[in-house]
Amino acid sequence: MDRRSVLLATLALPAMLASFSTFAQTRPPGTYRGGEPPAHMPPGDLPPQLQKGDRVDPEFRNRQFVVDDWRQHGLEPPPRGRHWVGIAGRYYLVRSSNWTVERVGP
Repeated sequence: MDRRSVLLATLALPAMLASFSTFAQTRPPGTYRGGEPPAHMPPGDLPPQLQKGDRVDPEFRNRQFVVDDWRQHGLEPPPRGRHWVGIAGRYYLVRSSNWTVERVGP
């Protein structure tokens, strides 16, 4: 390899890595963050609204959907043995042991 090829490769590599990094961080519309549905759901296909007594579907039973910063979302502190879950912009107070909805948040 001559010096010119090495120089071009050296200059091109950071540009390629930066564009890949930007692409990797860009989420298509409809992916879950801040009340949007999870990425594995087709855009525009929202999860069903839950009501008191319903159980949270297994696909939403992970840390991604648990709301730890409930104050920032205008929610009350969860009682012992319960936690808030955020799904598609809606908040549900669920029993930690069996993921049953006890209350629908504001």
